Amino acid sequence: MTKLPEDKKFLDFSDYARPFALVLVKVLMPTRIGAYTLTTSFLLVGFAASYLIYLNTNLVLAAVLILVKSMLDAADGEIARRRNEPSMVGRYLDSVFDFVVNLILFLSIAVVFDQNIWLMVIALAMFQLQGSIFNYYYLIKREQANGDLTSRIFENEEPKPYERDNIAVLKILHKMYLIIYGWQDFIIHKLDKGAITTKELPAWFLTLVSFFGLGFQLLIIAVLITFNLHKFTFLFFIFPYTILALIVIIIRKKFIK
Repeated sequence: MTKLPEDKKFLDFSDYARPFALVLVKVLMPTRIGAYTLTTSFLLVGFAASYLIYLNTNLVLAAVLILVKSMLDAADGEIARRRNEPSMVGRYLDSVFDFVVNLILFLSIAVVFDQNIWLMVIALAMFQLQGSIFNYYYLIKREQANGDLTSRIFENEEPKPYERDNIAVLKILHKMYLIIYGWQDFIIHKLDKGAITTKELPAWFLTLVSFFGLGFQLLIIAVLITFNLHKFTFLFFIFPYTILALIVIIIRKKFIK
């Protein structure tokens, strides 16, 4: 985790792929391979994992590919920071591709087990909301600690492009982000407006919230796939994990002022 000052870091269970991403970035630094290539790569790896799930074969390989996706997802931002090449286009492209991967994974599971499409939609909505809970508190922490501010707590206003950003592409990606994530950000803020005015969210709380980060969510799916339990994916994210996420919000409101 390199988005916070050293003394503000916390144990992030959703960032388990970071050590492998750092090794990959070290290898790639002398090359011309950059953040956009890595972002596109994790999209392709996500498609490959979904296809294997759709075929209902080589599920262990599918699980491995899901973890590889998390590594590439960590590596794209890491290499951009190492090269001092911040990009708002890259920031939104990453989020849009994350959603695409989540969608195709859920669609693959739905098709294999012939599950009701509305059950899949509800599960995906809960999955997205849970990830947004982590992002909301994490972005508040980054703002409190003067960490990386490429991402913002509120994304309604058009972002200011960096020098290397294509403005037309940035506008399209920003609108796509608002369509995909705007409702989630709105709901999470309504559930816990007070988090923004806390003096500082403690490390232990961010560690607790990290269980709802996208990396850990994908790890859960990878484990379910490995043990051929992915037919329970939708119910898991609709019920127990949503309840746990709401408990975390209550903990913040009751004990962290």
